[in-house]
Amino acid sequence: MHGANNMNFIKYIRWAMPMIFVGIAISQPTVAVLDFDANGIPEYEVETLVERLRSELPNTGAVRLVDRKMLENILKEQGLQQSGCTTDECAAQIGELLGAQYMISGSIGKLENTFTVDMKMVSVSTGAAERAKNLNFEGGVGGLLIEMQILAWEIVDVEVPKSLMLQRAGSEGEDQVTVAVMDFDPRGISLLEAQTLTDRFSTEISNTGKAILVARSTVLEVMEDQGYDTSGGCTSEECAAEVGALLGVKYMINGAIGKLGETFTIDAKMFEVATGAAARTKNATYTGNIDGLITEIEILAWEMMGLKAPKSLTAKRQGTLVTQSDKPKTKLGAALRSAIVPGLGQAWTTDYASIPNKSWYFLGGEAALGLFALITYNNYYSSNNDAVKFHQQYINATDVQEIRSFKSTSEGHLSDAESSEQTMEYIIYALGAVHIYNIVDAFLNGPSEGEDETASVKKQKFDLVYNPELNQPQLRFTIALD
Repeated sequence: MHGANNMNFIKYIRWAMPMIFVGIAISQPTVAVLDFDANGIPEYEVETLVERLRSELPNTGAVRLVDRKMLENILKEQGLQQSGCTTDECAAQIGELLGAQYMISGSIGKLENTFTVDMKMVSVSTGAAERAKNLNFEGGVGGLLIEMQILAWEIVDVEVPKSLMLQRAGSEGEDQVTVAVMDFDPRGISLLEAQTLTDRFSTEISNTGKAILVARSTVLEVMEDQGYDTSGGCTSEECAAEVGALLGVKYMINGAIGKLGETFTIDAKMFEVATGAAARTKNATYTGNIDGLITEIEILAWEMMGLKAPKSLTAKRQGTLVTQSDKPKTKLGAALRSAIVPGLGQAWTTDYASIPNKSWYFLGGEAALGLFALITYNNYYSSNNDAVKFHQQYINATDVQEIRSFKSTSEGHLSDAESSEQTMEYIIYALGAVHIYNIVDAFLNGPSEGEDETASVKKQKFDLVYNPELNQPQLRFTIALD
């Protein structure tokens, strides 16, 4: 009895499944694609690109594509060619004869080094454009193949697969390769620690500039879609290669982080997804706190990409940090800095807390002299112009009183101009002398190689100090008797 019921159920399933698939197919709108217009590029290239669009549309799962032969037969019956059906009305008419719900048409052109693609999807029932897409592309015409595939998804309003976006990114980066990193397998450490170190490894892979890295969330999403356990459930190379193929990347990186007593080990491997061949294998051994593994795995990321790790990372491994302030200070360095900005050499030499003792005097003094020189120049310029003006009036005057007045006034302004000019020269000399002394002071009191540069032990021969009794700065010369 039960056997008969099972047989009837199987027969029902065999009858119902085709009907289900037919229902699914019917729910998908039908689309036909006309050949695009060619503007400035050969027609055969446009035909190739449009064919790539046609082949990608069924992959979206959103539409059913009308066979091109059927489209050509309808056009032939109507006495038309695909290139001759450029209006929305014509496209809608042909679509109605085909029984299609939508028609896609467009054009591909080239302007200097830029390719342009314009396409639209027209509703056959209304004759109106349902959706339009366009793009500008700089590069070889071969790069448009990926763009046409992406446009196929966008024109039917479906999210573009990440694999296509990665291929686009890979074609844009000349020396970059697409890479995905699997979570390293923990051996003797916690899963959270392994994931944290993997994240740091991935970040540093991206920092090398040699890889276009797939986000970890994308990798986990693909793993979940394939039914893999995201918590270390995909550790074999076969699994990683399968995930890499779905992601559309060129290389996959996986590995393990282990602990033996106080010693940690890192083993990582990068292999090509297409062939499964190992491109590079790296390992590291570290003894110490687990925090030190961060530096080790960052260095390993650079080595995995065939690059030398930055000095900042290797210095961190050795327990030092290379910064600008660690470079030895010299007298010449102080003098050059003061030559550029008054007082800068003194500030660079001494502690920042003691900068006001000297550097601000040089900077403020030279700024004040410069401002005084500018004011004096303005006075000279004004007096000289007035002298010329009144001298001209003196020449043109005919009345005796006016002649005497203009002459006296012109001579007075000329005297003021000469006085301002002389004062300006003195100020410039003083400014130059102060600036030279500023440079000499920075050099004489600058740091010496191998010498402790703290203010408490540094012996200076020249010093600019503030005298509270006189309420002004003074130059002090000292000689050490020891």
